[in-house]
Amino acid sequence: MCPMDPQWERLGAAVKKARKERRITQPRLGELIGASRTVIQNIEAGRAYSRVTGSLRELEAALGWKRGSIEAILDGGDPIPADSADGSATPPTAINTEGLPMRIAQTLAEGATLDTTIVPLSPDASMVVILKGKPDASPAELRAALEEWERKEGHLRRLGLTPTEPVEGDQPAEN
Repeated sequence: MCPMDPQWERLGAAVKKARKERRITQPRLGELIGASRTVIQNIEAGRAYSRVTGSLRELEAALGWKRGSIEAILDGGDPIPADSADGSATPPTAINTEGLPMRIAQTLAEGATLDTTIVPLSPDASMVVILKGKPDASPAELRAALEEWERKEGHLRRLGLTPTEPVEGDQPAEN
């Protein structure tokens, strides 16, 4: 995470407002997105992230916002309400798995996407890392997996293997 930033403070205020309007506690919202209460507290406090994370994508869905609401808020706008009649978020865009090995396609189709990153390998190639939770995993198990990934991603970042800012065209997989 980065220091406080006005855009991220704006996002935090919008998350807090939406959470309270829906009468969701911080711990419950954390459970809904597979994150700790501390993550929710940090977001609501306006602590800046270096990029839009999987947890932030999960927030969009949990708060009834359409994908892209995070960016809209960070750009000074308002959250985009979900299109569906019941107020739930629009379904994620399917990942094209054509040509991928069956075990990879199956893993991409199952469970929640917890986070993603792009690891530049050379000027002509990148590696995409997608952290998936098992479909039957509990919120605590998903949280533990995300925390373990954050430790490992930190090692990659210290080695200079992950970007600190989003790469142009980098859009994490839907959660």
